[in-house]
Amino acid sequence: MRVAIFGGGDGPAMSLVSRVCAGLLVVVYLLGAWFVASHTHHRLDPSGSPLFYDFSAFYQAGAFADAGHPLAAYDDNAMVAAEHAAFPGMTPRLPWNYPPSFQLALMPLAALPYVTAWLVWTGLICGAYALMTLKLARSDHRWLLLLAPAVAINVLMGQNGLLSTALLGAGVLMLERRPILGGLVLGLLTYKPHFAVLVPVVLLFGREWRAFAASAASALATIAASALVLGVAPWLAFIQRAMHPMSVFSTSSSTASSVPSVMIMAQSLGLNAQVGAICHWLVAGLAAIACVWIWRRSKDGLVRAAALAAATLLVTPYLRLYDLALLALPIAAMLEPRVGKPSLGAQTLAAIAWVLPALLLFSAPPVQLAPLAPIALLAVLFVRTKASGDQPRASATEPLYAPPSSPSLSR
Repeated sequence: MRVAIFGGGDGPAMSLVSRVCAGLLVVVYLLGAWFVASHTHHRLDPSGSPLFYDFSAFYQAGAFADAGHPLAAYDDNAMVAAEHAAFPGMTPRLPWNYPPSFQLALMPLAALPYVTAWLVWTGLICGAYALMTLKLARSDHRWLLLLAPAVAINVLMGQNGLLSTALLGAGVLMLERRPILGGLVLGLLTYKPHFAVLVPVVLLFGREWRAFAASAASALATIAASALVLGVAPWLAFIQRAMHPMSVFSTSSSTASSVPSVMIMAQSLGLNAQVGAICHWLVAGLAAIACVWIWRRSKDGLVRAAALAAATLLVTPYLRLYDLALLALPIAAMLEPRVGKPSLGAQTLAAIAWVLPALLLFSAPPVQLAPLAPIALLAVLFVRTKASGDQPRASATEPLYAPPSSPSLSR
């Protein structure tokens, strides 16, 4: 029997190990939820943070829009004052930094009671992420993606990392059989524009013309709908805010040291801000080139989604712990190689990427090394694609994604 770090072994023994590990993780998460609930009073935890933390900002931005004052969400003082009124004793400052298209989507949630809204939000994004996972990974690997620390962090914080992962993963996987629908889904990533910047690039260089047109139409439709409902003023306010990205640190409780980007890694190594920016954009450019090359060379949906996710985490200078949910896509690619079984090195890299969000949550390392994970993952994908050569395009009758064990991928 071949023993693997993360599933993928032969025989029932490995399946039993997977089930035991999944059960232990569920127990750990339930104990964590009980601990948080038992230490939360009047919807505040001992540190003065609101229940479900970042979701409180989502909820308040939607509430401003429901009340007919969407522009108030871009007034930091008004936003923070409203949050402190909703959570008396709250200490963090949580401004609103998303485009009005996302604010429009949050309006129905803000019409519900707070906890109910979080339950609906969590159910929707977890459901979308779970559906993508069912199409993405083999059965003995799905529990790894469904119970990953990044998933628990997004649920606890009420954040949108799982939504970004589901949109990117599902959109790319649908390109083979349903390019227009895949493009429409990818266009929705503009709710978080700095995570959608590579989408039109890879679609163009990947010669996905119909998907490119559909993604552009999807993005423009969300912009038009939000401008029609909320007005143009919120968009002008958002554009003004986007022109000064570093203001997110001066207006909120966030600190730059917790951002797992190349720019912050360079600064944590002692480089000044200017040199750090040069390092970041150099790595970002190389990551974008590698991603485009992979898209040009391979038609495998999983490989493409994994490369786009890893490159996106390297291109954007601003991301947070919950955004590392995107690592689920390259993790799946490490465990589902095109040919054969995952190597020990690939499994080790997948293990590091899988546990990374938990390590960052419970520790504050003096040097921010988190960007090394997507760099290594993208490098492995590049080498694999170069070694395997051009892959044939799947026929329209094949499933959305067929794991390597499927007869459709046998050689």
